Amino acid sequence: MRTTQLSFFETSALNDAPSLFWGSLPGDHAVAEARHVAQEVVDVVKRDFRLSGTRGLAAGWKARGRDNLNAIRVLTQLETENRPATIDEQAQLARFTGFGAGELANSLFPRAGEAFREGWEELGQQLEQATSVQERAGLARATQYAHYTPEVIIHAVWDVILQMGFKGGKALEPGCGTGLFMAAMPETLAENTAWTAIENDPLTARITQKLFPNQWVRQEDFTKARLADRYDLAVGNPPFSNRTVRGTDALGKMGLSLHDYFIARAVSRLRPGALAVFVTSRWTMDKTDHKARAHIAEMADLVGAVRLPAGAMRDDAGTEVVVDLLVLRRHVPGEDTADTLWQDVGTVPQSDQGDGALQINQYFLDHPEQVLGQHGWTTGQYGPEYTCTAPAMQALDEALPNALSRLKGQVRFPEPQAVTPHSAQEARAALASAGQGSVLREGSYVLIKTELHQIIDGETTPVRVRKGDQKEGIFQKHANIIKGLIPVRDAARSVLRAQMENAPYAGFQQDLKRAYAAFVKAFGPINLVKTSVRVDPETGEESSTQRRPHLQPFYDDPDVWLVSAIEEYDEDRDEGRPGPIFSERIIHAPSEPEIASAHDALAVCLHEVGGVDMPRIAELLGCSEEAAQAELGEAVYRDPVRSTPERPLWVMADEALSGAVRTKLAQAREAAETDPAYTSLVRALEDAQPADLRPSDITARLGAPWVPASDVEAFIAEKIGVEAQVWHTAEVAAWSVEKAPFYGKAEATSTWGTQRRPAQDLLEDALNQSTPKIFDTIRDPEGGERRVLNARETEAAKEKLMALREAFSQWVWEDGERAQRLVRLYNDTYNNLVPRQFDGRHLQLPGASSVIRLRDHQKRVVWRIITAGSTYMAHAVGSGKTFSGDVTLSFLL
Repeated sequence: MRTTQLSFFETSALNDAPSLFWGSLPGDHAVAEARHVAQEVVDVVKRDFRLSGTRGLAAGWKARGRDNLNAIRVLTQLETENRPATIDEQAQLARFTGFGAGELANSLFPRAGEAFREGWEELGQQLEQATSVQERAGLARATQYAHYTPEVIIHAVWDVILQMGFKGGKALEPGCGTGLFMAAMPETLAENTAWTAIENDPLTARITQKLFPNQWVRQEDFTKARLADRYDLAVGNPPFSNRTVRGTDALGKMGLSLHDYFIARAVSRLRPGALAVFVTSRWTMDKTDHKARAHIAEMADLVGAVRLPAGAMRDDAGTEVVVDLLVLRRHVPGEDTADTLWQDVGTVPQSDQGDGALQINQYFLDHPEQVLGQHGWTTGQYGPEYTCTAPAMQALDEALPNALSRLKGQVRFPEPQAVTPHSAQEARAALASAGQGSVLREGSYVLIKTELHQIIDGETTPVRVRKGDQKEGIFQKHANIIKGLIPVRDAARSVLRAQMENAPYAGFQQDLKRAYAAFVKAFGPINLVKTSVRVDPETGEESSTQRRPHLQPFYDDPDVWLVSAIEEYDEDRDEGRPGPIFSERIIHAPSEPEIASAHDALAVCLHEVGGVDMPRIAELLGCSEEAAQAELGEAVYRDPVRSTPERPLWVMADEALSGAVRTKLAQAREAAETDPAYTSLVRALEDAQPADLRPSDITARLGAPWVPASDVEAFIAEKIGVEAQVWHTAEVAAWSVEKAPFYGKAEATSTWGTQRRPAQDLLEDALNQSTPKIFDTIRDPEGGERRVLNARETEAAKEKLMALREAFSQWVWEDGERAQRLVRLYNDTYNNLVPRQFDGRHLQLPGASSVIRLRDHQKRVVWRIITAGSTYMAHAVGSGKTFSGDVTLSFLL
């Protein structure tokens, strides 16, 4: 049952306060009515699911598909009846395995225009009936990740965690799936452990919330989630993917693969001395690029690891991938760090069969007893690849605990943080953003047992209030105003959050009406404006100042303008009235994108990361990167400059085929000589080249920076008859001419120059775009000197300068070979740019008010700033420049 405490100072109780605006509100007696009805149904206690053995999974993937459907139906019934799950219903929910196994993914999620796999039609149709389009889209995207850890591995993990002295505290499970690690936690730890579990797939997260109603199960992307706590334990099975995570923080800028990012981010949130235990792809340990391992090693020591044989995940998760079990311990300040050799990879002896030797992590070479199999080669999708083969007759439920037991004596958990039975629920009020399930953020005011507090540096800090003769703190009146605005803010946030989550919100609107009515009754309009007019005694000019006495005390709260926005205030009449949020739906939940093609996935990717992330596109499509590339065709191209053999970088066609396209063509041709994959880019760039300008379109003048100095020298030799050197310093745009060869030449002072300004000086004037001026020096009778412009000589020099320029402009095109060469040079240098056409139609505004609609020109400028980094927004007055900038910030921050 949800209750709302609305009293905001000790002498005011709102329980019987009459409404100022609405009278008796619909639903005022709903709680009592619901309590009466609840007495007639079976009382279901909110209890967390416990897994002591196995879930009893069905044999065969079709049978497990039916169990998945059954779990979805049970979830739908629980949500319809708005009640917790019974023990039996939790057992049914726990048999939800996701659809990550290839047999399920390929049979039940056909591509657009395709049918269900033969023999799976009935099950596929039942899935369509049991889920919405958005839910199926989420399940389809999750097929790459939905490989849940077998119980035998989970129980072995908990055994070693207990042996290392874990006594409870705050625990984190990122990418939790249905929360099997939480379920298998020993009963003795349940009351002392508060979990934060994060799952990206909405339907799976809802199942997990019914399995663990007493824990904080968050449906969101772990790569974007705000984590306020420091945890005593992090445990789980990060999603296996080569998708690169890109973000604005330091970790996001490292370009780590998804599973490495999960581990690094979880480790960063551990307390000193706390441990993380993860089941992860072998590539975390074996990839030659040690960047991720080096980053993790800066924060934590590798206590130990175990390599599981291929097939360890087969029966439960339907994957043959080789996985490792890693145990990491967060550094304790002042302690020496452990051996860092695990950052390196080494060669497996005698493993070269013609394709090079196998490369694995140095830890497993140094600790072969931690490898539960034999290193070897197998044939994979792309040819020979590494595998780890289990010995005959090896029982994983015996071999794994034995390997983990070798690690138990190396470290011990620190004393846990104290937790209460409600710690998981209390964690929801931790520092976060409203979209992540919290109304409290840095700077937010909060009431704790009627006492006013503020969140500062993530901690609740008491707000000092002046009493008596005290001079420190805020005034009592301001404290009362803040206390009155807190329930208004919380109720407004609850309305927005419910609308974002597609949850019922009418009850929260009623709470908002009550809180607003109580504040207005006590203080007046929220946006009350007081205007003071001052007359200057000297000038008589009037100046006015405005203040908002009811909002000003609340200025430090980050939601002050949300509180202001809920009320429509008429300053002339000094009246406020409720805004649309009190009675209407003003925002809509971001819908799951319907991805029917690679171009749909590309649009989603552009919206999410601002660029082409091929692993992410393949993940959204549920296919290989090669298949995604083939379907995208000429919509994207590989960048020949920024790509590497290990990590190709893809860009949109509008980016690849714009800018310095002639330079790009040369680079693409060079890359295509060694990699035929660039052939398509070469062809596209050839078609994108601008038409060459002809000699008649080009003005060739003396001093043009694109004209080589050798051509100026040739002009001087042919026209003036002087062999002289010419130098061009492009960095400072300066030309100089060798003077000595001109001395004594009549052409220099008659045909092409004057006595006062010879040809060599005029050539430098022309090359440096200077105008000649001839001065005479006049001596005064007193012996002084002054310079006087000689107009006649100056005009003569200007005429010769003009003759030089005209002669060069004609001469430069007279020779066919020279003209062809210079035309090519000019076109390659200056006729090289093709402007990029920006298209932001794919952009969406999740969480924005439904009354907001971006125009096409606004989306274009937002997308241009995101992709280009900056732009000049030369839009007319009133065309929405400010809002375009605000939207851009919402994407970049």
